[in-house]
Amino acid sequence: MTAFSKVEWQRAKRLRFKKENGFSDRADYGTGKLRRAVLERDGYRCVQCGMSDDEHRHSWARPITIDHKDKNRKHNTLDNLQTLCLSCHSRKDLIPELRQPHVPQFKSEIINRRQSNESYQSIADSLGFSSAAIWKWVKRWEREAA
Repeated sequence: MTAFSKVEWQRAKRLRFKKENGFSDRADYGTGKLRRAVLERDGYRCVQCGMSDDEHRHSWARPITIDHKDKNRKHNTLDNLQTLCLSCHSRKDLIPELRQPHVPQFKSEIINRRQSNESYQSIADSLGFSSAAIWKWVKRWEREAA
């Protein structure tokens, strides 16, 4: 006789729930067990951009998300929950200060350093940005100047 393993039983229970519902039991608990009701109400679509759950699974390899409008994960009521794709969800929850581009405040310094043939990486390292961000802004400023 095989010994009972609680860990194996829990794992099997979670896998069975995910197979039957298409999302994890943790995602269901995170919405106060209202996940399916929110998805049905919103037509299994992002309320911002209209992406369907199927499109989301194809693009992101995971189910579409449920968002707490007030960002309070303990406030689980239907009127506080909405269906959002990962893109819209992260755009909504992003801190406003992070939405502001920080590279442009160094525009004149970056342009001068590039004119002195300093590398994108060197500029990025000294200012604390990625070389891709420096490159992107330099190219944008070059287009604007043309």
